[in-house]
Amino acid sequence: MRASAPAAVTPCFLTGYHIDANPTDKELRPITTAHNNMHKRLLCLPLLMVMSQPVAEQIVLEKDRFEHVHFRRIQPTIVDFDQGTVAFEVNDSSSFLLLAFDSIRAVQKVSFEWQADGVLNKHSAAEERSRQGDDAWLRIGLIISGEPEPVPLALLPRWMKQVRNTLRFASDKMIYLIPDARHAPGAIWSSPFSSAIDMVSVPSQPMDDDWKRVSFTFNEAQQTVGLWLMADGDNTNSQFRSRLRNLVID
Repeated sequence: MRASAPAAVTPCFLTGYHIDANPTDKELRPITTAHNNMHKRLLCLPLLMVMSQPVAEQIVLEKDRFEHVHFRRIQPTIVDFDQGTVAFEVNDSSSFLLLAFDSIRAVQKVSFEWQADGVLNKHSAAEERSRQGDDAWLRIGLIISGEPEPVPLALLPRWMKQVRNTLRFASDKMIYLIPDARHAPGAIWSSPFSSAIDMVSVPSQPMDDDWKRVSFTFNEAQQTVGLWLMADGDNTNSQFRSRLRNLVID
Protein backbone atom coordinates (compact mmCIF):
# COMPACT_ATOMS: atom_id res chain seq x y z
CA MET A 1 0.00 0.00 0.00
CA ARG A 2 1.18 3.53 -0.70
CA ALA A 3 0.49 6.85 0.91
CA SER A 4 -1.36 9.18 -1.46
CA ALA A 5 -0.10 12.68 -2.15
CA PRO A 6 -1.79 15.50 -0.21
CA ALA A 7 -4.84 16.80 -2.07
CA ALA A 8 -3.37 20.30 -2.41
CA VAL A 9 -0.21 19.11 -4.16
CA THR A 10 -0.06 17.68 -7.67
CA PRO A 11 2.59 14.91 -7.80
CA CYS A 12 5.66 16.54 -9.35
CA PHE A 13 6.37 13.74 -11.84
CA LEU A 14 3.07 14.60 -13.57
CA THR A 15 3.71 18.29 -14.13
CA GLY A 16 6.41 20.86 -14.87
CA TYR A 17 5.45 23.02 -11.91
CA HIS A 18 6.55 23.29 -8.30
CA ILE A 19 5.40 25.24 -5.26
CA ASP A 20 7.42 28.37 -4.59
CA ALA A 21 9.43 28.15 -1.37
CA ASN A 22 8.43 31.72 -0.44
CA PRO A 23 5.78 31.28 2.29
CA THR A 24 4.08 34.52 1.22
CA ASP A 25 3.81 33.53 -2.44
CA LYS A 26 2.75 29.83 -2.59
CA GLU A 27 1.53 29.75 -6.14
CA LEU A 28 2.39 27.36 -8.93
CA ARG A 29 4.91 28.76 -11.39
CA PRO A 30 6.52 27.13 -14.41
CA ILE A 31 10.08 25.84 -14.14
CA THR A 32 12.43 27.03 -16.84
CA THR A 33 13.29 24.45 -19.47
CA ALA A 34 17.00 24.56 -18.65
CA HIS A 35 16.43 23.56 -15.04
CA ASN A 36 13.25 21.52 -15.46
CA ASN A 37 14.77 18.07 -14.99
CA MET A 38 16.93 19.11 -12.05
CA HIS A 39 14.01 20.68 -10.21
CA LYS A 40 11.82 17.67 -10.92
CA ARG A 41 14.36 15.32 -9.42
CA LEU A 42 14.88 17.48 -6.34
CA LEU A 43 11.17 18.01 -5.76
CA CYS A 44 10.15 14.44 -6.52
CA LEU A 45 12.65 12.91 -4.11
CA PRO A 46 10.89 13.76 -0.82
CA LEU A 47 7.47 13.00 -2.33
CA LEU A 48 8.60 9.63 -3.65
CA MET A 49 10.17 8.85 -0.29
CA VAL A 50 6.83 9.51 1.40
CA MET A 51 4.89 7.52 -1.19
CA SER A 52 7.24 4.56 -0.96
CA GLN A 53 6.75 4.19 2.78
CA PRO A 54 4.40 1.29 3.64
CA VAL A 55 1.26 2.24 5.52
CA ALA A 56 0.70 0.41 8.79
CA GLU A 57 -2.74 -1.14 9.09
CA GLN A 58 -4.27 -2.49 12.27
CA ILE A 59 -6.30 -5.58 11.49
CA VAL A 60 -9.84 -5.27 12.82
CA LEU A 61 -10.38 -8.35 14.96
CA GLU A 62 -14.13 -8.78 14.60
CA LYS A 63 -16.04 -11.99 13.99
CA ASP A 64 -17.78 -10.92 10.79
CA ARG A 65 -14.46 -10.16 9.07
CA PHE A 66 -13.13 -13.72 9.39
CA GLU A 67 -14.15 -17.17 8.26
CA HIS A 68 -13.70 -19.91 10.86
CA VAL A 69 -12.43 -22.94 8.95
CA HIS A 70 -12.70 -26.44 10.48
CA PHE A 71 -10.80 -29.60 9.63
CA ARG A 72 -12.68 -32.83 9.10
CA ARG A 73 -12.53 -35.28 12.03
CA ILE A 74 -10.67 -32.77 14.25
CA GLN A 75 -12.41 -30.96 17.06
CA PRO A 76 -12.34 -27.22 16.27
CA THR A 77 -10.78 -24.68 18.59
CA ILE A 78 -13.35 -22.46 20.30
CA VAL A 79 -12.86 -18.85 19.20
CA ASP A 80 -14.28 -15.80 20.94
CA PHE A 81 -14.09 -12.15 19.83
CA ASP A 82 -14.33 -9.45 22.49
CA GLN A 83 -13.55 -5.75 22.04
CA GLY A 84 -10.55 -6.06 19.75
CA THR A 85 -9.23 -9.28 21.26
CA VAL A 86 -9.48 -12.83 19.92
CA ALA A 87 -9.37 -15.71 22.40
CA PHE A 88 -8.60 -19.29 21.33
CA GLU A 89 -9.76 -22.07 23.67
CA VAL A 90 -7.71 -25.14 22.73
CA ASN A 91 -8.69 -28.61 23.94
CA ASP A 92 -6.91 -31.23 21.80
CA SER A 93 -8.31 -29.12 18.97
CA SER A 94 -7.41 -27.33 15.75
CA SER A 95 -9.08 -24.86 13.37
CA PHE A 96 -8.20 -21.42 12.02
CA LEU A 97 -9.50 -17.97 11.19
CA LEU A 98 -9.16 -16.86 7.57
CA LEU A 99 -9.08 -13.25 6.38
CA ALA A 100 -9.00 -12.60 2.62
CA PHE A 101 -7.50 -9.31 1.42
CA ASP A 102 -9.21 -7.24 -1.27
CA SER A 103 -5.83 -6.59 -2.90
CA ILE A 104 -2.36 -8.12 -2.79
CA ARG A 105 -0.41 -6.34 -0.07
CA ALA A 106 3.33 -6.00 0.31
CA VAL A 107 3.91 -6.85 3.97
CA GLN A 108 7.38 -6.31 5.41
CA LYS A 109 6.60 -6.01 9.11
CA VAL A 110 4.11 -7.71 11.42
CA SER A 111 3.49 -6.80 15.05
CA PHE A 112 1.00 -8.12 17.59
CA GLU A 113 0.39 -8.66 21.30
CA TRP A 114 -0.48 -12.02 22.80
CA GLN A 115 -0.73 -14.07 25.98
CA ALA A 116 -1.41 -17.70 26.85
CA ASP A 117 -1.98 -19.95 29.84
CA GLY A 118 -2.34 -23.69 30.18
CA VAL A 119 -0.20 -26.54 28.88
CA LEU A 120 1.35 -27.02 25.43
CA ASN A 121 2.88 -30.50 25.39
CA LYS A 122 5.98 -30.13 23.25
CA HIS A 123 9.46 -30.16 24.68
CA SER A 124 12.12 -29.73 21.99
CA ALA A 125 12.83 -28.24 18.58
CA ALA A 126 13.10 -31.76 17.16
CA GLU A 127 9.62 -32.59 18.43
CA GLU A 128 8.32 -29.29 17.08
CA ARG A 129 9.56 -30.23 13.60
CA SER A 130 7.63 -33.52 13.70
CA ARG A 131 3.96 -34.13 13.00
CA GLN A 132 3.48 -35.26 16.58
CA GLY A 133 4.76 -31.92 17.89
CA ASP A 134 3.30 -29.54 15.32
CA ASP A 135 1.16 -27.37 17.61
CA ALA A 136 1.54 -23.77 18.79
CA TRP A 137 0.25 -21.29 21.33
CA LEU A 138 -0.45 -19.01 18.39
CA ARG A 139 0.32 -18.84 14.69
CA ILE A 140 0.07 -15.68 12.62
CA GLY A 141 0.05 -16.92 9.04
CA LEU A 142 0.76 -14.81 5.97
CA ILE A 143 -0.82 -16.35 2.87
CA ILE A 144 1.56 -15.59 0.02
CA SER A 145 0.59 -14.81 -3.57
CA GLY A 146 1.44 -17.45 -6.19
CA GLU A 147 0.03 -20.09 -8.49
CA PRO A 148 -0.47 -23.46 -6.75
CA GLU A 149 0.14 -26.77 -8.44
CA PRO A 150 -2.95 -27.81 -10.42
CA VAL A 151 -5.03 -30.27 -8.41
CA PRO A 152 -8.56 -31.30 -9.44
CA LEU A 153 -11.05 -29.57 -7.18
CA ALA A 154 -12.73 -32.89 -6.42
CA LEU A 155 -9.52 -34.18 -4.81
CA LEU A 156 -9.12 -31.26 -2.41
CA PRO A 157 -10.26 -31.65 1.21
CA ARG A 158 -13.26 -29.59 2.21
CA TRP A 159 -11.25 -27.06 4.22
CA MET A 160 -8.92 -26.39 1.28
CA LYS A 161 -11.88 -25.84 -1.05
CA GLN A 162 -13.22 -23.36 1.49
CA VAL A 163 -9.90 -21.51 1.54
CA ARG A 164 -9.71 -21.33 -2.26
CA ASN A 165 -13.29 -20.12 -2.51
CA THR A 166 -12.67 -17.42 0.11
CA LEU A 167 -9.34 -16.02 -1.11
CA ARG A 168 -9.56 -13.46 -3.90
CA PHE A 169 -6.08 -14.28 -5.24
CA ALA A 170 -4.21 -17.54 -5.75
CA SER A 171 -1.63 -18.67 -3.21
CA ASP A 172 1.10 -21.29 -3.27
CA LYS A 173 2.86 -20.63 0.05
CA MET A 174 2.33 -19.64 3.65
CA ILE A 175 4.59 -18.24 6.37
CA TYR A 176 3.74 -18.82 10.03
CA LEU A 177 5.10 -16.47 12.69
CA ILE A 178 5.24 -18.50 15.92
CA PRO A 179 5.96 -16.86 19.30
CA ASP A 180 7.51 -18.87 22.16
CA ALA A 181 8.44 -21.73 19.84
CA ARG A 182 10.89 -24.44 20.90
CA HIS A 183 13.19 -23.29 18.11
CA ALA A 184 15.43 -20.33 18.88
CA PRO A 185 14.11 -16.92 17.78
CA GLY A 186 14.89 -16.36 14.12
CA ALA A 187 14.99 -20.07 13.26
CA ILE A 188 13.08 -21.18 10.17
CA TRP A 189 11.88 -24.70 9.45
CA SER A 190 9.40 -26.38 7.11
CA SER A 191 6.03 -27.66 8.23
CA PRO A 192 6.03 -31.45 8.62
CA PHE A 193 2.72 -31.44 6.75
CA SER A 194 3.71 -29.30 3.75
CA SER A 195 6.95 -28.00 2.24
CA ALA A 196 4.95 -24.96 1.06
CA ILE A 197 4.67 -23.73 4.66
CA ASP A 198 7.60 -22.02 6.38
CA MET A 199 7.64 -21.68 10.16
CA VAL A 200 9.48 -18.75 11.74
CA SER A 201 10.23 -18.56 15.46
CA VAL A 202 9.70 -14.96 16.60
CA PRO A 203 10.83 -13.43 19.91
CA SER A 204 8.41 -11.86 22.39
CA GLN A 205 8.97 -8.92 24.70
CA PRO A 206 7.08 -8.85 28.04
CA MET A 207 4.68 -5.98 28.68
CA ASP A 208 3.43 -4.51 31.96
CA ASP A 209 0.01 -6.22 31.88
CA ASP A 210 1.06 -9.90 31.45
CA TRP A 211 0.86 -9.60 27.69
CA LYS A 212 3.81 -10.08 25.34
CA ARG A 213 4.64 -8.09 22.23
CA VAL A 214 6.07 -9.37 18.95
CA SER A 215 7.52 -7.20 16.19
CA PHE A 216 9.01 -9.02 13.22
CA THR A 217 10.47 -7.53 10.02
CA PHE A 218 11.13 -9.58 6.89
CA ASN A 219 14.25 -9.00 4.80
CA GLU A 220 11.95 -8.19 1.89
CA ALA A 221 8.25 -7.48 1.55
CA GLN A 222 5.98 -10.51 1.25
CA GLN A 223 3.23 -10.34 -1.38
CA THR A 224 0.33 -11.33 0.84
CA VAL A 225 -3.26 -12.23 -0.12
CA GLY A 226 -4.66 -12.95 3.34
CA LEU A 227 -4.07 -13.89 6.97
CA TRP A 228 -4.45 -17.22 8.79
CA LEU A 229 -4.79 -17.01 12.59
CA MET A 230 -4.53 -20.23 14.55
CA ALA A 231 -3.92 -21.90 17.92
CA ASP A 232 -3.85 -25.70 18.02
CA GLY A 233 -3.21 -28.63 20.34
CA ASP A 234 -4.57 -31.66 18.48
CA ASN A 235 -1.19 -33.27 17.75
CA THR A 236 0.20 -32.88 21.29
CA ASN A 237 -3.00 -33.47 23.30
CA SER A 238 -2.71 -29.96 24.73
CA GLN A 239 -5.19 -27.76 26.57
CA PHE A 240 -4.60 -24.02 26.81
CA ARG A 241 -6.09 -20.61 26.14
CA SER A 242 -4.34 -17.94 24.09
CA ARG A 243 -5.32 -14.39 23.19
CA LEU A 244 -4.40 -11.98 20.42
CA ARG A 245 -4.76 -8.20 20.12
CA ASN A 246 -3.25 -5.22 18.26
CA LEU A 247 -2.32 -7.12 15.10
CA VAL A 248 -0.66 -4.68 12.68
CA ILE A 249 0.79 -5.26 9.21
CA ASP A 250 3.19 -2.79 7.65
